[in-house]
Amino acid sequence: MRGLDRKRIVETALDLLERDGFAALSLRKVADALGVQTPALYWHVRNRAELHGLMAEAMFREALDAVDPALVGGDYLVALGRAQHATWMRRRDSARLIGLAPPTAPVRGELLERIFNRLMAGGLDSQRAIQAHSALQSFTLGWTLFQGNQTVDALMHELMDVDEGFEAGLAAIAAGFCGGLDRATGSGSE
Repeated sequence: MRGLDRKRIVETALDLLERDGFAALSLRKVADALGVQTPALYWHVRNRAELHGLMAEAMFREALDAVDPALVGGDYLVALGRAQHATWMRRRDSARLIGLAPPTAPVRGELLERIFNRLMAGGLDSQRAIQAHSALQSFTLGWTLFQGNQTVDALMHELMDVDEGFEAGLAAIAAGFCGGLDRATGSGSE
């Protein structure tokens, strides 16, 4: 059996999130799934809130790693929105977890720096990069939460092509912060 470490705890917690949902996720259930007593987890995570933050960090890393690092500005913003949405849609209740999890130091530092650097390389100053990312995060999180609610998702599908609506929202955010996007190619225009 593999040794107990943070990575294994987070992987197990993400599996449980997918299987049982956010409300059922507890340190006791994670410990049970790992075949250990709950106190053994406290050597690696302080509490449930820290575990949630680590889970959110893992999902942020997954989304960031899916984005072409050569993209900048609005193209990067759109690609990041797509990657976050795809990552969060793969796991039940992940948007709920992201919305409630306290950000870990790596999310606040290293990961946000990666995002802001790509936005600033596209011409945004640091304040606009923060605003653009916040708007993107809010939109993507809200859209994913709506799609995770069966009633709201059904209504959205009655009213529009949901994928097209999501893409239009991403394009509007990118255009608002980074200038226009060419509708045909999705690339930034000068």
